[in-house]
Amino acid sequence: MARGTLRIYIGAAPGVGKTYAMLNEGGRRAERGTDVVVGYVEMHQRLQTRQQLRDLEVVPRLSVPHRDSAFEEMDLDAVLARRPAIALVDELAHANTAGMRNAKRWQDIEELLAAGIDVISTVNIQHLESLNDVILRITGIVQRETVPDAFVRGADQIELVDMSPEALRRRMAHGNVYPPEKVDAALANYFRPGNLAALRELALLWVADRVEDSLQDYLADHGITTTWETRERVVVALTGASGGEQLIRRAARIAGRLRGELVGVHVANPDGLSSTSGAGLERHRALLVEMGGTYREVVGHDIAAALAAFASAEQATQVVIGATQRSRLAEFTRGSVASELQRSLATVDVHIIATEGRSEVSISRPRRSGRRSAIPRRREVLAWVLCVVGVPLLTLLLVHRKEHLNLSSDLLLQLGLVLLISAVGGIRPGVAASIAASVLTNWFITPPIHTFTIGDTDNLIALVVFITVALGVSLLVDRASNRTRGAQRARADATALARSTGSIVAAPDPMPDLVDQLRTLFDLDAVAVLQRADNGWSISAFSGQQPPTSPNDGTALQIDDSGDTQLVLRGGRITDEDLGVLRAFADQLSLAMEAKRLRGEAAHMEALSEGNALRTALLQAVSHDLRTPLASIKASVTGLMENDVGFSAADRTSLLRNIDQSADRLDRVVGNLLDMSRLQAGATNVSLAATATEEVVAAALSALAAPAERVNVDVSAELPLVLTDAALLERAVANLVSNALAWSPADREVWIEAATVQDHVDLRIIDRGPGIAPEARERIFEPFQRLGDRSNDAGAGLGLAIAKGFVEVTGGRLDVDDTPGGGCTFTIMLAIAMGAPATGPEATT
Repeated sequence: MARGTLRIYIGAAPGVGKTYAMLNEGGRRAERGTDVVVGYVEMHQRLQTRQQLRDLEVVPRLSVPHRDSAFEEMDLDAVLARRPAIALVDELAHANTAGMRNAKRWQDIEELLAAGIDVISTVNIQHLESLNDVILRITGIVQRETVPDAFVRGADQIELVDMSPEALRRRMAHGNVYPPEKVDAALANYFRPGNLAALRELALLWVADRVEDSLQDYLADHGITTTWETRERVVVALTGASGGEQLIRRAARIAGRLRGELVGVHVANPDGLSSTSGAGLERHRALLVEMGGTYREVVGHDIAAALAAFASAEQATQVVIGATQRSRLAEFTRGSVASELQRSLATVDVHIIATEGRSEVSISRPRRSGRRSAIPRRREVLAWVLCVVGVPLLTLLLVHRKEHLNLSSDLLLQLGLVLLISAVGGIRPGVAASIAASVLTNWFITPPIHTFTIGDTDNLIALVVFITVALGVSLLVDRASNRTRGAQRARADATALARSTGSIVAAPDPMPDLVDQLRTLFDLDAVAVLQRADNGWSISAFSGQQPPTSPNDGTALQIDDSGDTQLVLRGGRITDEDLGVLRAFADQLSLAMEAKRLRGEAAHMEALSEGNALRTALLQAVSHDLRTPLASIKASVTGLMENDVGFSAADRTSLLRNIDQSADRLDRVVGNLLDMSRLQAGATNVSLAATATEEVVAAALSALAAPAERVNVDVSAELPLVLTDAALLERAVANLVSNALAWSPADREVWIEAATVQDHVDLRIIDRGPGIAPEARERIFEPFQRLGDRSNDAGAGLGLAIAKGFVEVTGGRLDVDDTPGGGCTFTIMLAIAMGAPATGPEATT
């Protein structure tokens, strides 16, 4: 039975139109007579999506009981029994209810494909397993429903459903994605412009890589070796010589104008002779990275051939090299790199740039090939020419001069030529030359001539010694060449390991550079670092086309002691002598992973340090809130103490009430200050407890005495309890509402609303003021910031700083974003208390 085909619609975020496109394609296929059924589709209450269902047959869902509830899932057995030509299955990454045959929906789809049923499905970019940590950093949300990248990459067709962030937010605001009660929460959280832009870029890059893989497979399957200019790639040859900086900058400008990739390549000279210093090459490498390029190393006996092979493998469209500094004689004898490149790369533009320095190539690791000899191919060819032409010519000359020379002289001259051939070409042409010389000398010179019989014993001994010496010298030359090549290889290995160590120290994430160095150093097809995951192996870093997805896909080396991290190599020839170098590279990769982890911890500690500094500044600055109640108390008490001022009973009551209210306010401020000071000293823990959000909002508005007609509260009592400090959160909400009232027009309401988003509750304070410029949004949370104050009673500029400090010290997060239609939306993200009921409004993403 033929396996079914899989087509996947992938999008950057919910609402871009994946399900719409899937149903539209299903309807189009059904109109052409194909048997199409809907295995599972999630409408999300979207009218346009429901309209695309048309007259398609829908397989009834399976009701699965779990605990005290029932959940609807795709009835896999019913779809298999129905056996349609095409099944439409929405939400590829969905996790099935516990107790079903498969844990994930993609496993259900795998069964359908194995049964010969074609499947069309959908998935969002945030559900890909390899991007899980990236998505967490962008959105702050852990995606618990994921699908292995290998399954998605293995689809027969992947189509990106694209939409700009602005268009998607407009769709959201118009109610085309979520119900109206969820729109504000979604716009203020997951669907922020920055989030959507980052997710869209991730989706575009991932699909572009998938298209690149498909193109490479097509070219390989059809034997196409020419470059197809689907993406501009500029390759610049690096040498480490003076003048290379000019070459790199020119190549960077070319790549910038073409909006293409910049790749720098350093080519090896395996003869071990180099006039280029390592320091110069390191400077060029650093400049290349600074210009946005990537660095590679390749090796070859022929510089032009190595450059051409690399450019072809990378599908380069432009090659930039420095003008040669060779003399005309050197060009005539050794050839011109530029000319050979132009002949080898007929479809690639070759730029020859004048530089002030030399353009030579420094040493690197000799390329592994199928040749056993360590002698360069050019030298071996020359030796064979000498063998085929020189030995017969010398024999002919000796025959014509035999009356002037004896056999010993003839043998010495032949031995000299054989030694020359052995020194140039090694053992194979040397052995051939010794045999040819001995045969020709025996036939034409050794008496009796024109026979292989040797009449004189001395002549026989001389001929045997001649053959032995020739063979011995050939063997010694070949062994010396092999040892020289081994020394060059060891030197190149040490250089590569030193560079990898530099990458670990300098690069924020050295893993990609290390696997690239490893692939080019050993001339491998692909390299991948795999880490064990719950559902198999996940790729941490890779280089090359079609990277290995499991240790069984190539040669595997264990990186850590537990075996949960493996280095997998595919292609190339790995010898026993390479294993030591590979082990060293594996150790470097282990160090790189540890360095990455330590950098993450250092960044976390730095963030904590900055938070501590902020809270210290807030604690020092919050005293501005003491002045207002103290001034009110002082004024009221001073007035009451004046004997010459007559106060009525009502005035006296008013002054006393003012003293009482100010004292209460002062008491709250002092209490909060003491709590914060104890927290800074580590003497008192924050009182985190399960708290009702609506009660905190009501207390904040009561303390603020906000006009009821200007504040619209939409905070449901059914929201789950949040884990926070009620007193500190109340203070933060009061400051935010006070700020919103100060900046909103008198005829516009301030909205306070809350909704459940994933595993937290978002409390939003929405105003209709002039808004805040994006570049000033971080600065507004700093102490003493008064951006564009309208009046002199705006305070000391600490309200927002105090709010942010109080929210963060309780484990929450405070963000600011634009309000659709004008104004600002301040969002407090509060973790749901463990065990709290997850009911109430939601903003599902």
